[in-house]
Amino acid sequence: MDKYIAIGRVSKTHGVDGALKLKIKDRYWDDFAEAKVLFVESAGKVVPYFIEEFRGGLDPIVKFEDLNQRELAQALSGKELFMRESDLLPEAAEANVEQYERFEGYLLQDVELGDLGAIEEVVESPGQYLAFLEYQGREVSVPLNPVFIKSVDHKGKKVLVDLPEGLLDL
Repeated sequence: MDKYIAIGRVSKTHGVDGALKLKIKDRYWDDFAEAKVLFVESAGKVVPYFIEEFRGGLDPIVKFEDLNQRELAQALSGKELFMRESDLLPEAAEANVEQYERFEGYLLQDVELGDLGAIEEVVESPGQYLAFLEYQGREVSVPLNPVFIKSVDHKGKKVLVDLPEGLLDL
């Protein structure tokens, strides 16, 4: 069974031919640019929409096959857009929130500083995920960036990171 990842949202219709303006999450832009099909949930089912063409910059305008009227396109306004996880480029598939959410409760360890504390919450922020934890009596956030993560021990519930010097002092 396919797993679907939310990559953005339909913003509004554009013109009279059924074109739509989209908002794509930054980290999925490359995936979207390569996509042949996007999915929208409708009546409890995931419905495929095949891309006929797209143009524009950060808020692209997309024309789907067989969607040729503004009125039909309006039904998609405000709906979330999905791609199959298997269609994502490899680095984006690794970066979805489910991977990082499971770090909640894990012990965060730094190669230099040792145990930092238990990850209390993982939050998505523009372009990255942040782990929140209590460190030396105050709440700190640590970017869950693949560059910083050295290893993950799922059995022992530990994440080993190599953080830049001074990051925890911010």
